[in-house]
Order: sequence, then C-alpha cells, then structure tokens
Amino acid sequence: MDPVMTPRTFAFRLRSSHAAADRSTASLVVEWLDDAGAWIPQVPSLTTPGFRLYLLSLLLCQHTSLVVNARQRDLHLQRVEGWLEVVSLEWRLQQVRGQFSLTLDPAAADRTDSETLAFIAERMKLCPVSRNLDASVDKSISLQLDRDA
Repeated sequence: MDPVMTPRTFAFRLRSSHAAADRSTASLVVEWLDDAGAWIPQVPSLTTPGFRLYLLSLLLCQHTSLVVNARQRDLHLQRVEGWLEVVSLEWRLQQVRGQFSLTLDPAAADRTDSETLAFIAERMKLCPVSRNLDASVDKSISLQLDRDA
C-alpha cells in the first residue's frame, strides 16, 4: 500500500529598496522559512538545494517583473516587501501565492490606481519562470500600495 503523501509548504519573503535615480533595485534581501520556523537569509550557491533554487528563481522572477513593469508605468518605487508561499506534493507545485506591498517615493507624484496594480500583477504571472509552470498550478499574485509609509 502506498503511503499517503502530505503536501509541503515553502515560504519566502523579500525586501528591496530602489534608488531614486533610475528606480533599479539598490538592495535585495530574500529569506526562507525553515522547518523550525526561523527566517534564514538566502545567498544562492552551488550547494543550495535545487528545489529551493527553483523556488527562489520564481520569487526573483516575480520581483524583477514587478520592478520593470512599475518603471514602465512610471511608478516611483521606494521599497517592495513580498511574500511567496508555495505548496508542493512530491516536489510538484500545486499552488503559488504571492503578496507584494509597494511603497512609493513620497516626493514623486502618485500615479497608481487599481487598474495599474492589476496590470502589473497580471504581468508578473507572465515572467519566464511563471510561464513555465504547469497549467494545473493554482497561481495568485496580489499587489497592494503601502500608503502609510
């Protein structure tokens, strides 16, 4: 009799800041939530487990897509905070949930609206790593504007 396989959840978070001149990413911190409940900084190397590298590439692809599309929409990012949760069963992705909070430069004009955020979220789903996910994977990306920063 086959043992019942239990889905496994992987969680990552990131924080980035963006330079005022061209709004490129000036700093980026990515952390992984280990099985003991501790957030561990990620510095990918040749010894990083392959599946974790795959999930990191998914998160970083989402972030890059967010930054590029925000720049195209003339949004002046100051900071991005993101969270990615991935559920897998036998190392096959079942569900991907991403939430990103954007802080805009307070000195710049605020050009955001719900349509702009929805457009960027949809574009994030089209980053190369996301596009290569199996069609059966349940994907959800949400963006919110942090207006209290």
